[in-house]
Amino acid sequence: MDSPRSNSAPARIGVVARKEVVDIFRDRRTVLVTLMTAIAAGPVLMLLVLNLVARQADRVREISLPVIRGEQAPALIAFLERQQVTLTPAPADFEERIKTGDLDVVLEIDAGFAADVAKGRPGTVHLAYDRSRDRARASIAEVESLLRAYNREWGRGRLLLRGVAAEVANPLNVESRDLATPQSSGALVLFLIAFYGLFAAVMGGMAAALDTTAGERERASLEPLLTTPVAPLELAVGKWLAVVALNATAVLLTLSGFYLMLRFAPLPAVGIPFLFGLTELGRFVIVLTPLIALMPAILLYVGCRSRTFKEAQSNLSVLLFVVSLIPIVQMFLQRKEPAWLTWVPISGQYALLSRALRGEALPMIELLQSYAVPGLLTLVALLAVARLFSRESVLAGK
Repeated sequence: MDSPRSNSAPARIGVVARKEVVDIFRDRRTVLVTLMTAIAAGPVLMLLVLNLVARQADRVREISLPVIRGEQAPALIAFLERQQVTLTPAPADFEERIKTGDLDVVLEIDAGFAADVAKGRPGTVHLAYDRSRDRARASIAEVESLLRAYNREWGRGRLLLRGVAAEVANPLNVESRDLATPQSSGALVLFLIAFYGLFAAVMGGMAAALDTTAGERERASLEPLLTTPVAPLELAVGKWLAVVALNATAVLLTLSGFYLMLRFAPLPAVGIPFLFGLTELGRFVIVLTPLIALMPAILLYVGCRSRTFKEAQSNLSVLLFVVSLIPIVQMFLQRKEPAWLTWVPISGQYALLSRALRGEALPMIELLQSYAVPGLLTLVALLAVARLFSRESVLAGK
């Protein structure tokens, strides 16, 4: 760091950036954990989700239904058996077993079912279940669907016996057209890729950014760095470039992990085609570039403002909470995103990532809008960091 001030600013920034990169990779364990987590955590979680979806589908295909008083409705029992439903006698303590999760759903046929049917009245059946259990919902929905199908079939039969065409009771003929593409069909599950891409852009450079600011202050290595003939802004930009390099590496590894997993891993059959090839990976990188640049600048500012490394970690917990919450809120709002959302950091990137997953075009104007505010905030954050570096109080974290 003894380059004379007569050297160009880019040269001095390059020296600072190289020094920071060397420092970052000197702590091999931290870098290894960061990069290995980036490449493995997301794909492992997606495999678990896909296996859960596959198990739920298997539970629907191999549904077992305990029945009470099946002799009251032989036609219903025969219909369920034709649908490949395994019928078993329900235990006496079926309610307790449903609450403990041993049973998903029990069909109880009313004691007066046969008498009601004989008199032309509707027969009554009861379904007992606990819908709060996620694993039981697929079985519950399937049993309810089968009972609705039997109800329709039975109703048509009654009309025919009375000489009335079945179409009389069904005057509306609904023909559905699903306009979803194969790619958009898997977009809900592929939400994990967008979420982890955003999260990697935040987490990828976090450890390095805090170490190069609050960490260097605690190790007393920041003070001699400030005495070198490097302008505060050059120092800030050099540190920022080093963290951006690590951040970009983490994002690329995260997305590459998803690409390799979806392309080569033996995935369970869930009936959804997953299209995340090199084209989608490239579009993700383009969309995430503003965050890859913005988050290191914000992390550097937080690290400079914090008195200790521990305080910096505490301050970042709020940032991580917001970043992780925004995509989840957007997904559950179930509303079309307004046009101005592309201007908002995090929200705009998530909206564009979701469109990329569905195979939709990314208009250039919207991409430029998503770059504008993060680019401005990156510049503001770097100037703020440079201003802190120009003060002696930065050594005390003030």
